[in-house]
Amino acid sequence: MAEDGEKSLAIFITQKRIVRIIMKAKARDSCRAMFSKLGILTFYSQYIFSILMFVVKHKDIFKLNVEIHKINTRHKLDLRFPSVNLTKVQKGVYYSGITLFSSLPLGIKKVAHNTKKFKHELKKFLIKKLVLFC
Repeated sequence: MAEDGEKSLAIFITQKRIVRIIMKAKARDSCRAMFSKLGILTFYSQYIFSILMFVVKHKDIFKLNVEIHKINTRHKLDLRFPSVNLTKVQKGVYYSGITLFSSLPLGIKKVAHNTKKFKHELKKFLIKKLVLFC
């Protein structure tokens, strides 16, 4: 697993280097504004984007809280976690997708039924937030 983290970091560093070359920036310049200006998702943002697109495209395998109980709560549009105790399941795409989807702003969750609009709003949100982890 440590190798996966090292590979991810190497890919992200390469991505930043390429963005600096495109923008003709110095090696020590921050890339945050450059990613945003180019409209490019960082490596980590792309990972989040991919998981959330999986959730929306396969929404038939997920359940909303509102489907379980008809009470009008502020978490009614959140996805329901399955009752499992296996760490392997909890670290998988299914569980991660539920966690990420539930942390999205309400405006983006509301358009989840429209894949094209969701994709557009999600990308705009991720570019605005720019998940760098560095």
